[in-house]
Amino acid sequence: MEAALALADTRGDFSMRALGRRLRVDPMAIYRHFKDKEGVLDAMVDAALADLEPPAPGGGTPAERLRRMCTGFRDVLASHPGVALRVSTTRPTLGPHTLALTDACVGLIRELGLDAAAATQAFLMIIRFISGVTSAEERLRADGDDEATWREELRAGYASVQPDQLPNVFAMAAEVPGLGFQREFEYGLDLLIEGLVLRGSRAS
Repeated sequence: MEAALALADTRGDFSMRALGRRLRVDPMAIYRHFKDKEGVLDAMVDAALADLEPPAPGGGTPAERLRRMCTGFRDVLASHPGVALRVSTTRPTLGPHTLALTDACVGLIRELGLDAAAATQAFLMIIRFISGVTSAEERLRADGDDEATWREELRAGYASVQPDQLPNVFAMAAEVPGLGFQREFEYGLDLLIEGLVLRGSRAS
């Protein structure tokens, strides 16, 4: 799994042949331990998540602990770009670490006052938000672009519209340079959690 993570994190295409070269074995030998390539990739995601620990029960309110857990998940994905792209584009991984973290996260959402159905929807929405944001940033870097250049292009695009026709879009041009991926992530996460807290209080 260490070799698979290292290979995926090079931002190149992951293949069993490349993994075999890294391990200095015939690629077919890997299938003695995994059913297929999907099994290797699922185990790779689960191995990356092994570094993420659920917050301790006494470490703040459920909302505070949920926020720390979500931030930690983003940090893990940011440190493993190959994993970030896989989490955002494929079926759920059901490894032991992933399942334990899922159980802990849904438990925190339920502590906010949501029932099982609402907590399930909220969990999936949070995962899509975090993995989507992180993979979008990774795709930008994989294409060789940097955030400053991307923001300048975005600012210039907004500034190019006619302010009398699209005043709100034009006003956005002045705001884009002061933002950042981290700031935008935290803003979006806070919106989600605050919404869940509000909905949980109404359900109680």
